[in-house]
Amino acid sequence: MSKKIIAVALDIKKIPYINDDEVIFTLGKQKIWYTTNIKPVNIPKHVKFCNSLFNSFLRKYLKHSDKQNIIEFNYFTRQIALRLKQTTYDEIIFENKDLQNKILPNFKNKNEYIADGTMA
Repeated sequence: MSKKIIAVALDIKKIPYINDDEVIFTLGKQKIWYTTNIKPVNIPKHVKFCNSLFNSFLRKYLKHSDKQNIIEFNYFTRQIALRLKQTTYDEIIFENKDLQNKILPNFKNKNEYIADGTMA
């Protein structure tokens, strides 16, 4: 019996090939050659609008701020956390530590699903 693996990525090109059974959650519609099992999280227009206002504010008043798209990132991680609670899986692979640290606190048994070296 194969393990059900879920990958979470903002940029799908940073997720390594695992097998054909994996499910990849991405930001928007992205495609990769080895799987068709991609679940996009589309950002609504009102979130994009709020995000652009917030980014404009940061650029104008905090000249050296490297924080961009914070509202979109928060929306994406919240949607992923909700979707992960509704599905059963054996392992999760995250693109980076930011995604892992933002999504996993929503789960009581967060250490159960993280394999060694699950950063893409």
